[in-house]
Amino acid sequence: MFANFAIDLFITAVTFGNLIPPSSGIPSYFLYIAPGSNLITAAVAAFQSGRDVWREKYIKDMTSYLLSLPAPRLVLAGSRIMGGVARSVIATFPGTLVICYLYGILFDPRIFAAYLIVGLFSLGIVGLSMSFAAFSSSIEVFVTVRSLVQLYLSFHSTLFYQVSVFQQQAPFLVPIVSSNPMSWAVEAFRELRVAGTGFTPISALIAPSLFFALLGLGSYLWYSKL
Repeated sequence: MFANFAIDLFITAVTFGNLIPPSSGIPSYFLYIAPGSNLITAAVAAFQSGRDVWREKYIKDMTSYLLSLPAPRLVLAGSRIMGGVARSVIATFPGTLVICYLYGILFDPRIFAAYLIVGLFSLGIVGLSMSFAAFSSSIEVFVTVRSLVQLYLSFHSTLFYQVSVFQQQAPFLVPIVSSNPMSWAVEAFRELRVAGTGFTPISALIAPSLFFALLGLGSYLWYSKL
C-alpha cells in the first residue's frame, strides 16, 4: 500500500505539479493533489472489507466457524466495519505522516485531525463496500462495481480539479462532484494547512460516513440473516 502511495505521490503528483504552473490559480499543484494519493490508498484498503464479506458468503466452510463465535451477531457485524477502518488507517499511517510533513503539521495537533479525516473517510467506504458485497452475485460483479466507485471517487471529485473547473467545463457534474465523499475528505485535509482550523473541516464527513457505515451494517445483517 505504501509503495503504491509513494508512486502516486512522488512520480504522478510530482509530474503533474511540474506541468501545472502557479499561474493556474493553484500555488502548488503538487501539494494540492497530495492528500488524494493517500485517500485513494485508504479507499483501496477499505474495499478489502467488502471482498472479505463476499468471500464469507460463498466459502461455505466458514459458516460453522462463524456460528461458533461467542460474540453477539451485531457485535460481529460491527467488528467487520471497525476492523476495516483499522486496516485502512494502518495501511495509510505512513502516507498520512508524509502528507502531514509536506503540509507542515507533523508536530502540530492538527495531525490528529488528519488521521480522523482518514478514519471517517474509510468508515464510509467500508460501509459502501460491504453493501455492494452483500448484493453482488459474483466476484466479477463486485470488482466491476468497486472499479466504478473508485473511478467516481477519483475523477468526479475535487481531487484533481477545483469546483470552478467543473462549473466552467461541465456544469452538469457540479452536484455530483459536490456530493462526492472524496471531495469532502480532500477539501477537509487541505484546510488543515491553515493554522487554527482545528477539527472544524471534519464536520462535513461525520454524517455521510455514519450513514454509509450503518448501510453496510444493515446490508451485512440482512444477507447473513443474523
